[in-house]
Amino acid sequence: MILLHALRLGEDDMFQRFSTTTLCTAILLIHFSALSPCASRQASVTTAGSGPINCRVMEAFEEAKLGVRAIIFHQRDKADGPRLGALLLAHTGEEMELQTAGGQSFRATVFRVKSAFGRGLVLIPVSKFRLAEHEEFILRLPAKH
Repeated sequence: MILLHALRLGEDDMFQRFSTTTLCTAILLIHFSALSPCASRQASVTTAGSGPINCRVMEAFEEAKLGVRAIIFHQRDKADGPRLGALLLAHTGEEMELQTAGGQSFRATVFRVKSAFGRGLVLIPVSKFRLAEHEEFILRLPAKH
């Protein structure tokens, strides 16, 4: 009887060790799977940073008293959505280079619009230039000097 009880204790102990090991493994898998999107996001940012993204103006606002123009934009081509999203996520609030269809280039501060996936916001002095709704431009990270 005592031997049978000892065997049962051994089984319970082995089950408990197995359960603990399984739980630890599950936690590690969840942790590493959570890191995986970050790694792919970083790869997307690298890809996005290496080439221009064609964008289209959705809305444009001007505040003459403050001398500021605000432009809300998104990607021109649906396939560029993930690249634009990754670029904006990684570089929100930074200066980026924009090039108009006419070839005019300028630098402006670009933000990610958190409430709308894949949307960006450009803030630029009114004196720089004007982009109207539906106009297109090319967005890229500025070349490092």
